Amino acid sequence: MKFRETVLTALQSLKMNPKRSFMTIIGIVIGIASVITIMAIGNGVNKMATDQFKTSKSGELKAKIDYYGYDEDAGQKGLSQADVSLIKSSDIGHKISKIELSALSGDTGQTTGIINDESTDLSFTVMRNLDNEPDMQSGKVFSQNDLDVGQNKILITKSLAKQNFGSAENAIGKSVTLGNYAYTVAGTYNENDRYMDNVIIPYEAFQRESNDDGAVMILSVKKGENPRKVGQAAEKMLSKQGSSRNSGSYTYEDTDKMIGQISKVLNGLTFFVSAVAGISLFIAGIGVMNMMYISVSERTQEIGIRLAVGATESNIRNQFLIESIVLTVVGGLIGLLSGYLIANMVTKFIPGDMHIKAIISLADVVFALGVSTLVGVIFGWLPAKQAADKNLIDILR
Repeated sequence: MKFRETVLTALQSLKMNPKRSFMTIIGIVIGIASVITIMAIGNGVNKMATDQFKTSKSGELKAKIDYYGYDEDAGQKGLSQADVSLIKSSDIGHKISKIELSALSGDTGQTTGIINDESTDLSFTVMRNLDNEPDMQSGKVFSQNDLDVGQNKILITKSLAKQNFGSAENAIGKSVTLGNYAYTVAGTYNENDRYMDNVIIPYEAFQRESNDDGAVMILSVKKGENPRKVGQAAEKMLSKQGSSRNSGSYTYEDTDKMIGQISKVLNGLTFFVSAVAGISLFIAGIGVMNMMYISVSERTQEIGIRLAVGATESNIRNQFLIESIVLTVVGGLIGLLSGYLIANMVTKFIPGDMHIKAIISLADVVFALGVSTLVGVIFGWLPAKQAADKNLIDILR
């Protein structure tokens, strides 16, 4: 009997009991999905770390220093061109090729705004893409074209709209000045854990703002220099001589250390989840073996007929073994897809501005299919062997 015919016969047999087949592979789905979820998030963290430390064409790396004001309502940016001159003229100045100031700390910042001709301090978030849209109350969120070209549109919170315009609906179309530019209110949104600031603007629109001062200093460190040492030296210098040292603090953001801490947590989770997944796969394997034994018992006459018309022991064994492998591989594929979807949902709830995305690699696919196939072979071998060892004379009796 040809291998293709054996496979088709095995698939046909599984279709006869779809509910039982599905219930048998649930354990495999859970086990594979658990591991793939952690792997996908881990791949996303590694990708974020790679992007964070990616060198420029000249081999430069970045060091970042944040300013935090003691009075959160003061709206102070904390870093000015005087601080830039201080760093450039210091002992570490020759190690730095470029110094930039930004009002952004991650994807958020603070600046002075004007609403209804009155000056007010506003906290804002920049939106780079439509992956995580805010919970809109009225109006419309930005289009992708708005984000790409940096349209002067703005989203404001429902509470800010009520406070200044009477209602969320009344705010639509009104003007709000943020920094040096006027923006038109396109919609209002409800505050949540991801969008806690007063307003949201396109990232490209923010890029037009003046960089004479800011809450973040970005140092481009020359090739061959240690960005951590340069960043720490700059932090120490600003803490002693910075223009706003008396009204806030300067902190070097050690992203490498942060990524390392996240990786440690993920490694611990991976070990724990892998142990749980191993138990789940073992139990699922027992379920597959039990189902195959039942299938062999129920199909004794079928086995006898096939033997009588010339099927060999290897034909019988391969059919039942392939049934077992198909069961587990289907479970592995469902687990792979489920794990990826779960990982995507989990990354949306990760706090902060790390922009972690779930990533499935080819190695993850090979792992899911490989483990599934292995479970099918190990736990399907004995039932398949039992079917192949049946004696035609005993069956006829």
